[in-house]
Amino acid sequence: MIRGVILEGLSTTGKTSVLSALKRVHSLSSHAERTMIALSEHYSQILHSDHGVLRSLDHNEHMKLLNQHISYLEQLHGWIESLGHTKPSNGIFFILERFHLNHRAAFADHSEIEALEQRLLSLNAKCVLLTISREAIPSRFVESRGEAWRKYVMSNHPSADDACRKFVEDQEILRRCMKQSLIPAMEINTDEASWDGYASQILKALDE
Repeated sequence: MIRGVILEGLSTTGKTSVLSALKRVHSLSSHAERTMIALSEHYSQILHSDHGVLRSLDHNEHMKLLNQHISYLEQLHGWIESLGHTKPSNGIFFILERFHLNHRAAFADHSEIEALEQRLLSLNAKCVLLTISREAIPSRFVESRGEAWRKYVMSNHPSADDACRKFVEDQEILRRCMKQSLIPAMEINTDEASWDGYASQILKALDE
């Protein structure tokens, strides 16, 4: 009666594009859940723009935020279950962007996130880590979003090569976090930017 996917990955790996494709492709199925909840990274990531000023949530603040989102899904699931609905179309499909792996990568203490992952397991969640190859990083990460984005990237790195090396390191951290997580996961390389194709692949994996 409830299932969902968690989209993880670094900036420019295609999380938002895949999220949009998932909503589109999911809606085309005649057997799809009629209730969909899609939560973008703006409601779950650690770094926030607070009245125009960038601020990072600490461990406790971020755990509180993630737990609130999970509690809402649990409440909806409990309510529909209590009504005795059994048709798949009456179920709930959810998409979460930048969620538990983001937390694992940012904070050393994983005890609380493991408890949250257990709750996600009960909601039939699966994780998809979106990645890009080393060769695609310069064009996708450094250049793809225009001059303003390039200036932002370069403001944090002495050179484009250094920015790409840091991207590789951070992507490897997410891979390690994925292996440590309790949530079943798959990795998809998005070099080809085939968003609908990735969405179909993810939905097929959810059905298995």
